[in-house]
Amino acid sequence: MASTTNAKKEIIDFLWEWADPKGDWAKLLVDKIVKTEAALPAADRQEIFDHFIDSLRTTKKLTPVTIIKPTFTATTKDIKLSSLSNITVVNRLAKNQKMTFADNLTVIYGENGTGKTGYGRILKSLGFSYEQQTTIHHNIFGTTEPKSALIDFNVNGAAKTFTWNGANIDDALSNISVFNNNCVQISLSDRKLIVSPIGFHLFNIVTSELAELSTLLNSKKAAYPVTLLCSAALHDGTPQHKFITELSEKSTDLKLKELSEFPTDITAAVEQKEKDLKGLNQELLNTQISNLNSQLSELGLLVTKIKSIQLAFTQTEWNALVKLNEDILTLEGKTKLGLKDIAQANGIQFYETQQFKDFLTSADHYINLLDQRYPKKGDNCAYCNQPLEEPAQKLLLSYKNLLNDTIENDLKKLIQSRLDIINKVKLIEDNHILNHPSFGVDATSKTVQPSELTAFNKKLNGLKTHFINNTLTKDLSFDIDYPAIIKIIEGKQSSLTTTLATKKESLLTISDKVIALQKGIDELKDRKLLADNEVDIKKVIQNKKSLKLLNSKATDFSSSSISRKTSEARDELISQNFDNIFQTELKAFGKSHLKIDLSFGTDKGNSKISQKINQYQLTDILSEGEQKAIALAEFLTELQLDNSKAPVIFDDPVNSLDHHIIDDVAKRFIKLSKDRQVVIFTHSVLLFNSLLYTSSLPLFKSVDSKFLNTKNEYKETGLISEAEEINTIKSVIKKIEVLLHNTPKGRPESEVAGEAYGHLRSAVELCVEHEIFQGTVKRYQKNVALTSFAKVKGQSINDHKDKINEIFERCCGFLIGHSNPGEIDNSPTLVGFESDYKEFTNIRKIFTS
Repeated sequence: MASTTNAKKEIIDFLWEWADPKGDWAKLLVDKIVKTEAALPAADRQEIFDHFIDSLRTTKKLTPVTIIKPTFTATTKDIKLSSLSNITVVNRLAKNQKMTFADNLTVIYGENGTGKTGYGRILKSLGFSYEQQTTIHHNIFGTTEPKSALIDFNVNGAAKTFTWNGANIDDALSNISVFNNNCVQISLSDRKLIVSPIGFHLFNIVTSELAELSTLLNSKKAAYPVTLLCSAALHDGTPQHKFITELSEKSTDLKLKELSEFPTDITAAVEQKEKDLKGLNQELLNTQISNLNSQLSELGLLVTKIKSIQLAFTQTEWNALVKLNEDILTLEGKTKLGLKDIAQANGIQFYETQQFKDFLTSADHYINLLDQRYPKKGDNCAYCNQPLEEPAQKLLLSYKNLLNDTIENDLKKLIQSRLDIINKVKLIEDNHILNHPSFGVDATSKTVQPSELTAFNKKLNGLKTHFINNTLTKDLSFDIDYPAIIKIIEGKQSSLTTTLATKKESLLTISDKVIALQKGIDELKDRKLLADNEVDIKKVIQNKKSLKLLNSKATDFSSSSISRKTSEARDELISQNFDNIFQTELKAFGKSHLKIDLSFGTDKGNSKISQKINQYQLTDILSEGEQKAIALAEFLTELQLDNSKAPVIFDDPVNSLDHHIIDDVAKRFIKLSKDRQVVIFTHSVLLFNSLLYTSSLPLFKSVDSKFLNTKNEYKETGLISEAEEINTIKSVIKKIEVLLHNTPKGRPESEVAGEAYGHLRSAVELCVEHEIFQGTVKRYQKNVALTSFAKVKGQSINDHKDKINEIFERCCGFLIGHSNPGEIDNSPTLVGFESDYKEFTNIRKIFTS
C-alpha cells in the first residue's frame, strides 16, 4: 500500500543522505522513485544501472546527470465503499443481496453462521490486515461456477466499480484495512508494521530496486566468463598449469608469452623424449625389488620358525624323556612287587586280578566309614564280626598300607608328563621349504632348496619320530645343529638385502630421469596448448579485471545501508509519534495503566515493532480481553500514521471484552468513522445496541450511520435487512397480517395459529418495552431514560395489566415445541387467535394515543 502520510520532517532528507555519497546513479534512483512511488520500469532501471557502470570507468561514456534533491508530497486518497452486491458462490451467501454502506458507520449484526464472515472475507481479500492469509471457499453444497462480487466505491468523490473474481485486486481497494479476532496474536508478536507510515514505503521501494539492480549486476558479471576449456587438458605441476590455475586480473601478457613459446619442430622434440623414456626399464627394476622383498620376508619367517623349534626341541627335552621312561619302569616294578609278597605269604589266590584290587579298595572305603583306627587289639573282623587273631590283623594292615601307597599316583603323573612332552614335539614343523628362489632355480625353473635345509628337515624328522614313538635307545643321540642352519639362512638374508639396496638406488636414479623426461614432455605439450589458446586466455584475464571492478562496488546494492538509514528515519519520525498515539488509544480503552515497552527495528527497509512488559511477551502475561484491547489500540495507532481515508473493517472486534469496555470501543469506532468509513460485523448484541445508542447522541448527530441485519433462510445465509426493523412492533404486526390474510394452502390451522401466537407474544413484549413503559428501560442497554418515565400511563397499566398478562400466557402455551398433557386438547385456532389479537390491538391504542 502506498503511503499517504504527511511527514513532519522530509523523508527525502534521509533518502538523499543515503544516495549522495554513492553518486549520480543513486540520486537518479531516489529521484525516480520519489516521482513514481512505485517499482520502476525496466528502461528506467537500466538507465540507473548504466550510470552505475559509468561510475566505474576511468573515462566516462555517459553525460553526467544534474539532479537536485527532489520534493516529496504525500498523495491523498479518500476511499469509500458504496455497496457490495451480485455475490456468487461465496460460502453459502444468498444471491441477489446488496449490502449498502453509510458514509461513516455501517454495523452489520447477526448471529453466528448468518453470513457476516463471508461478507467480511470478501472485503479482507481486497485489503490488508495483520492476518495475511484469506481463504474463501465456494459454496461446497452448491454450484462450482466462478466466485464473483460487485463492489461499488468512490475515490476522491469519483464513482468506480470493481468486479471481483476471487483473486484479482484493485489498487484503491487495497487500502482497506481489516481487524478480526485472529489479528490479536499476530499483532502482539514481533512483526512488521502493516502500514508504511510517513513515506516509509519509499524505503521499501528503494530496497526492492536495489535487489533488481543487484540482479542486473549479476547478469553483467555473467557476461564476463572466466572458464577456460583448455585448463582441463593441462598437466599438473607444469608452470603453464600453475599460471592458468592462478589466473587473475594481475596476470600479464608478457608472462603468457614466456610460457607459450615452444620449439619449431615440437612434434619431433616430444617424440624423442618419449623414446628416451621408454629406454629406462623402470618396470623391470620394480619387479626385481618386489621379488627381493618377498624373498627376504620368506627367509625372515623361516629363521623365526627355526628359532622357535630350537626353544621347543633340544637336548633338554630329549634327556627329560629318557629320564621319564626310567622312572616309570621303576615305579611299575615296585607296585607289582608289594602286592605279590603279601598275597603269596598268606596263600591268597588271584591276587593279580582287577577284581582283587577292587575288593581291597571297597574294603578300605568301608573301614574308613567306621571313623576310628582299624584294626586294633580286640576288634572283630569287619566282614564276619569274629574276633581277629594277630596274623589277620597284620594282613589287614598290610593291605591298608598297600592301598595308601603313592606309587600308583606318581606313576600316573609320570605317564601324563611323558604324554605332554611328546604332544608338544608332535606340533613341530619338520618340512621347511622355500617358495621364492632365494637360492636360485634349477634347470626346470623350479625353486632350489638349499641342501643344508633339506638335511635339517631330515634330521629333525628322524629324531622327532623316535621321540614321538618313544623308541629312544642308548646309541641314539640328539645332534641337531640349529646355529648352523640359522647362519646359512641369515647369510642369504644379508646377501639379498645388499642386492635390494643396490636395486633401489638404481630405481631412484631412473625415477629422477623418468620424472625429468615426463616433465619435459608435459611442459612442451602445455606450451603448445597455451599458444593455441592465447586469445581466449587474454580475454579471461581482461574479464577478471572487469569482474574485480564490478565486485568492488557490488556492496552498493546491499540493503544494509538503506536499512540503517531507515532506522535513523524511524527513530526520528515514527517511534515518538507512534508511542504518543498508542498511549492515547490505550487511554480510550481504559488500559493506560499497562506500561508497555515498544521497540522498533528494520528488516530490509521494512519497519518492525515488538512489545513487552518488563521483558515478558504480552501474550504470556495478559488476559485475553487485555490482549484484544491492546491489539485494537495498535491497529488504530497504525491507521493514524497514514492519513489515507480508506475504509476500516472490524469483524467481531469485542470478543473477550467485558461490557465496561464495549461502550468505550463503540464510542471510539464512531469517532473513527468521522475520519474514515467504518464497517463493523458483530454478533454481540451489547456492541450493537451500544453503537445504536451512542450514534443517536447529539455529539454524533453528524455521523451518517446504517444498521443492518443478516439472517439465514432455509439453505441460504447472509440475507440482509435494515436492523431498525428488528424487534419493532410494526415488523411483528406485518408478519401477523401476512399469516391472517395470505396463509399458504395446505397448512394445518393449528400450525398457522401457533405461528401467529408466537409473533403475538413478541408484539406483547415490544409493546410493554416501547409503548407502555415508553422505552424507559430497554433490553441490552444499561441506560435508563428517565425523561421518558414521565410519559408512562400508570393508571392504564393497572387497568389492563391482567388482560395483557393473560394474553401473553396464552401465547406461551401455544408456542410450537411446547408439550401439554395428552388428555388436554390445547391446539390453537385462528378464531381464538383473532379474538386475542383484536383485544391486544384495542389495549395498545390506549397507550399509543
